[in-house]
Amino acid sequence: MPESRQPLYSTMIDVAEEVEAARAKFPEPYALLAALIEEVGELSKALMDEPKARVRAEAKQVAAVAIRIMEEGDPSLDRIREERGSDGA
Repeated sequence: MPESRQPLYSTMIDVAEEVEAARAKFPEPYALLAALIEEVGELSKALMDEPKARVRAEAKQVAAVAIRIMEEGDPSLDRIREERGSDGA
């Protein structure tokens, strides 16, 4: 692995561990969009008012929820997606 990529890989491992912890705590993926919005709000506040370590922690949570949405979707929105034909025919 090139040294220039080492920080990225370390960050991705941190995010993967956060995803695993989130799945253990909240195994069902319901309301992930709401969770993502909440986490983005916390990240915004941290960016303006808190130390870099807190910013990193909040950014990690945003990334973890986004990955869960990418992998699991958000079943609480399935009916709306179906009504809109979001997944095509």
